[in-house]
Order: sequence, then C-alpha cells, then structure tokens
Amino acid sequence: MPPHLGIGLITYDRCDVLRETIAEVRRLTQHTRTSLVVADDGSTDGTIAMLDSLGVGRVSGANAGVAWNKNRALFLLADVLACDVVVLLEDDTRPTRLGWEAPWMEVATRIGHVNVAMEHLREHFLYGSGTPADPIGSSVITAQCTAFSREALRWGGYFDSRFRGFGHEHVEHSIRLARLGYGGGEEEIAGERRTVFKLIWGELDFAAVPSFTDAAQVDQNLTLAQTLTGEQRYRAPWIDDAEARRFRAEISAALARHRGGFPLHTGGSAISPPDGTPPWEIAGTRLPR
Repeated sequence: MPPHLGIGLITYDRCDVLRETIAEVRRLTQHTRTSLVVADDGSTDGTIAMLDSLGVGRVSGANAGVAWNKNRALFLLADVLACDVVVLLEDDTRPTRLGWEAPWMEVATRIGHVNVAMEHLREHFLYGSGTPADPIGSSVITAQCTAFSREALRWGGYFDSRFRGFGHEHVEHSIRLARLGYGGGEEEIAGERRTVFKLIWGELDFAAVPSFTDAAQVDQNLTLAQTLTGEQRYRAPWIDDAEARRFRAEISAALARHRGGFPLHTGGSAISPPDGTPPWEIAGTRLPR
C-alpha cells in the first residue's frame, strides 16, 4: 500500500488567495493516497462558506495564532488520520509542477523533517544543492512549506501553544526536531556549535499578499523562543486541561462535520487509519477528556 500523504493548508482571512491555492494543490497533486485539510484560524471573510462550497475538509475554531492553527492540521492528519507524511503549506504558497509532492514525501520519509529553500535565505546556506538527494544545510529557515514524518512528530511533538499570533513558533519547533536528528542537527560552524536545518527547493510559487504580523507579538514570541530553545521535551498541542478540552472539541467537530473523511478531490474516497477505524470514531476514544 502506498504511504498516506496529508496536505494541510494554513489560513486566516485570505479567502480568495486560499481558493487559488486549493485549486493548484488539487490540480497538481498526483499521489493517489492523499488527504487534504484546511486549518482555519477564525476567518471572518467568507472562508468557511467557500471551503464548504468546494467540498474541502476543514478544522477550525476561534483565532488562536499560527502555532495553534498549525497544530490543528498536524494533529488531525498525523495523529488521527495516521498520515505517514504531512506537508504544511501557507495559504499563499502554491505548487507549480505536476507531482510537486513527491520530493517532499521522499525527503520527509528519509530524514523526518524538511523546510523550503528560498532565494532570500541564500546567504545563510552552508552546503548542499537543495535537491532531495542533496538537501541544503542552512542556519536559517522559513515556514511557507514544511514536511514532517509521523515518526518525527511522535518523538518531537507539536508546536508549543504558548506562542501567540505570528512569529518564531516554527523556529523553536524545527530546532526541537533537528536536535532529535529529524531534518538537521547541531554542527560546528566557524568554531561554534549551531543548529543546521535541511531545506529543498520545492517547485512552489509564493503569492504577494499582506502579512498579519504584529511587531509587539513577534517580540514576545522571540523572548519565549529564547527561553524554550534549550528545553528538549515532547509537546502536546495543548499546555493544560482547558486547552486540551478546547483542542479536542475542535478536532471532534471537524471529524463529525466530515464523516466522509478528508479526500483531496470532491467525491473522493475516505482514507481511514491503518486499523480501518473510521476517523470520527477515533475522536471519542483517543483524545483526552
């Protein structure tokens, strides 16, 4: 049986941009065993109605920031649907080539975690050509497209929900995974031990859209990231009981809403976890009360 690929699109108030991204993902993804889910962080611009009209599976809730929203997609795809590889795309990041997902699956399967290479990061590249066989080693990363193996998430966990808004949540998470040997590690650079991340060029296009960045929030997240960087432990998508109940309610609502699963294309067949249990039955037994 081919591996189960999960594609998660992360969005907030970019209805028209997201619509185009969905169209390109559906048009250019070739892998037959693929689930697609949009994680929506409380959009108020008609995104929900658009997704429902297109028959796209979604998991959503009140606005909670990038870390929480990415965890919605990651947990649903990796932990509940048991996808072997999960690729997260920002809503402004679109594939440009038929079969674009293949290199991401190849590298994530082999090393557990990989980020996208972009021209503006080139000065931070240390080695490598950026092909699946020869990933770039970089001291800096960006989050427009990232792939994870289920194994890497099982050991390293999810984004820390203490990050709010936007900024630095992805760096802290990638450092945590890299220190475990997934998608990088610590290397000697100019006499100093530093974390090196693995990147590939991704056959992607990046739409020019305004950012929702809040400078004060970014600064707060930087302080948090600096505090957490040396704390190497597994992170659940929640910190306390209240967050766990909220997260469980959001995942359970998504499963109840999409009892037919989360197929890539409208009318596609549902893909259940390896044990064959329908995903909507898992929510009541595996997620914490």
